[in-house]
Amino acid sequence: MAAEVGLRRKWRVAMPVRVVASCLSLVFLFFSGSAIWPWFTGAPAAEYMLACPVFLGGAIAGFLYSFGTSVVVTEDRLIVRNLGLVDSIPLQEIQSVEAGYSGLTITASGGRVLRGRAVEKPNYARWLGRRTRADRVVQDIRFASGLTAGRPGRGRAPG
Repeated sequence: MAAEVGLRRKWRVAMPVRVVASCLSLVFLFFSGSAIWPWFTGAPAAEYMLACPVFLGGAIAGFLYSFGTSVVVTEDRLIVRNLGLVDSIPLQEIQSVEAGYSGLTITASGGRVLRGRAVEKPNYARWLGRRTRADRVVQDIRFASGLTAGRPGRGRAPG
């Protein structure tokens, strides 16, 4: 959901997706612990120890996706956080913003492309012409960067 803080808007991964990703992360964390457990009991555990980093990496990636991914619009910048890594771009440099299955695609002057994974548009919504949260975020970013003069109402997506 979007939260307004002064002249700042922030969008995070949708709550149901965060819950599912967090639950999967806990499962991966449990598997990493159970992969290392035979080592503590003295059993031969070489093959289990090789699986531990994989499970632990999956747990960390799931938590980072749940809580370290967002798109923020401030007065003068667009800030994109993907898995905790931060990248930003001045609003006046934005040339286009599109929503897709893999998130937002923001193209800036000079050909620089940012991907915002926090807001994704499902393929079925595109096929059915439905307007989703991703379309509203795209409109808000376009409005903040001056690409459009107004915001359209709810309903079906154009095209």
